[in-house]
Amino acid sequence: MLQAPIGFPELRDHLLEAAQQHHKRLEAMQLRGELAQRNSLCDMIGGSESMQRLYQTIRRVAASNSTVLLRGESGTGKELAARAIVDLSPRRDQPFISVNCAALPETLIESELFGHEKGAFTGAHSTHPGQIELADNGTLFLDEIGSLPLVLQSKLLRVLQEKMVQRIGAKTPRKINFRLLAATNDNLEQMVRQGQFREDLFYRICVIPVALPPLREREGDIPLLLDHYLNRYCIAGNLPLKHFSPEALQVLESSAWPGNVRELENLAQRLALMVDGETISMKHLPEKVLYESTANYDEILVPPEGLDLEDELTRIEVAYLLAALRRAGGKTAAAALLHIPVEKMKYLCRKHSINGDQVK
Repeated sequence: MLQAPIGFPELRDHLLEAAQQHHKRLEAMQLRGELAQRNSLCDMIGGSESMQRLYQTIRRVAASNSTVLLRGESGTGKELAARAIVDLSPRRDQPFISVNCAALPETLIESELFGHEKGAFTGAHSTHPGQIELADNGTLFLDEIGSLPLVLQSKLLRVLQEKMVQRIGAKTPRKINFRLLAATNDNLEQMVRQGQFREDLFYRICVIPVALPPLREREGDIPLLLDHYLNRYCIAGNLPLKHFSPEALQVLESSAWPGNVRELENLAQRLALMVDGETISMKHLPEKVLYESTANYDEILVPPEGLDLEDELTRIEVAYLLAALRRAGGKTAAAALLHIPVEKMKYLCRKHSINGDQVK
């Protein structure tokens, strides 16, 4: 705060300081923007090596017109990946029609996909274009395609082969131009062997398979995602911004996340709304997450097949002796590092047959 009368040197110093602070803020904003760009693609968040490979694949397939099959566990973000492909494709300004095949009753899915003419069946009071037809010149995304009934798999295959769709009750088919993106968390190869999925349709849709990594294989992405979702729900709820304590974050990073990103987002939303104060600590985490973290740590210490305690203690003792000898260069100094008498150091070296050649 400047007070009158203001001298020129004082004003100059004040302006220079303000300019430096502004420059630092601009640099920080630029750095955050570069980090965000490097750690995201469209609405997908993640900077891990596996996500970087996924981004590279999406950019490569987006420019083509090839059919893409997105594969991954539930909650890995297959629809986000599909939207990213569309956003980077020449069809970005054309219709994007998304259909969850598992969410539609079997009695309605044929009409929903292929459409119907007025009077085609009881209740068809008006003409209804199907989702495939609505995707003309754009992109059709069929999520959970593995749940499509066999009879409709046959009709979809015909559409893909002939590039034409025929409404229920119509006499002539309509020419259609669309790009197909499909997604599944099913093992389609096994379904083909079991007769639950048509082999010819499988090969028709699996032109470019793209695998989405589960969250447990995305090292370093959990803090990024938690920060993103926590900020989103705090802002949406007009709540003070929150952050995780280092201990809570460590527990969350060690979780298996069977529900993947969807499960993590739900947790972030719940904590944003339910936790008072700015810091989310371990006491706020669900018991299930805490139990999983403890169980994982116990498994590291004692694997399921068990261990020989004497052998394990011997291995640890030898490792410490060798490390101290390498660092200190001699038994006297090594004994000091390990806080044991020199005679005990010499005894342990004899006990484990440690000589000078082992510590070079």
